[in-house]
Amino acid sequence: MIYFDNSATTVKKPDSVSMAVYKAIASGNYGNPSRGSHDFSLNALEGLYKTRSVIADFFGVEDPLKVVLVSNVTTGLNLAIRGLLSDRDHVITSDAEHNSVLRPLYQLENLGAEISFLPLDKRGNIEIEKLEESLRPSTKAVVITQASNVSGIATDLDYVFDFCIKNNLILIVDGAQGAGTLNFKLRGRKFPDMVYAFTGHKSLYGPQGTGGLIFVGDLSPKAVFSGGSGIDSFNREQPNMLPDIFEYGTQNIHSNLGLLEGIKYLNDLGMEKVEDKLHSLANYFYNEVSKNKNVTLYNEFHRSCAPIVSLNVKDYSSGKTSDILWNKYKVATRGGSHCAQRYHESMGTKERGMVRFSFSTFNTFKELDYVLEVLEII
Repeated sequence: MIYFDNSATTVKKPDSVSMAVYKAIASGNYGNPSRGSHDFSLNALEGLYKTRSVIADFFGVEDPLKVVLVSNVTTGLNLAIRGLLSDRDHVITSDAEHNSVLRPLYQLENLGAEISFLPLDKRGNIEIEKLEESLRPSTKAVVITQASNVSGIATDLDYVFDFCIKNNLILIVDGAQGAGTLNFKLRGRKFPDMVYAFTGHKSLYGPQGTGGLIFVGDLSPKAVFSGGSGIDSFNREQPNMLPDIFEYGTQNIHSNLGLLEGIKYLNDLGMEKVEDKLHSLANYFYNEVSKNKNVTLYNEFHRSCAPIVSLNVKDYSSGKTSDILWNKYKVATRGGSHCAQRYHESMGTKERGMVRFSFSTFNTFKELDYVLEVLEII
């Protein structure tokens, strides 16, 4: 079996990840964090803080308590959008966004908010130079992807940072495809008030059910959900400090300890080497598959792209091609619309979709050569 659906979930994880989850459960040492003074509770609290610290260091954040641990990037984006924006705001986003951004914004729009969409050019790049003309007096935030989950094309975040600083806007970044594939650090320059949302189960090699939000600057989100926090129990409201305002109920300590090991794996490899390997795999595949006259490629592949190549074969639907790849050749890919309907509408593939190949550090050039041969056969 060859697995090229890493943008959905990295199935192959470092052994240390599964062992960390197993040991956390099997040891019987982890109770409910912040719910007692005994060792079981303190062990869980310490484990979560250790995870926050490693995440903070990985992304270049000084304060680990600016890291909120949630169950996935979708949850994080919903919390950030609902916690920071209101029905009176205008929001700028793009046609490259995933439904994890679009649907929360559409819900806000149904309540009275307004949305402007930055279009895509013919090669799938967000036309971020149109940010200025999208600006209104009521504009509160820009919500934008770090890299498209269909094409891998990365957004020029430096340009967006400067625009948000200049216009005093909040920035919410969907880092689902950038975290662990692009060497991105929140240090070394001035940033706007922003939230970076990431998920653990993709290129950070953590278990499903992990992810987070990283807060930069001076933001005061409102609570979206409420419940037990283990502190300030006589307050009728959810505690309004980070990370507690978005961490309600019992945390997933076992899986977060797995995420900790996934990020350690990346640290041990070094993110520069990780980024280089992923780029080499995707670039090789892109260049070689482009020689196949029966393959349609929709985007160019650049050094800054996440390791994703999407295509179609002959006149087949993307679903048919993905089915052939799996049923006959045991190659796992992702066909369809990838939860990015506006992207496919822009690229003219609403009905057909695309076949997405996405790579991890566990993939090899030998696997790529095999799939290139298979595509010739198809």
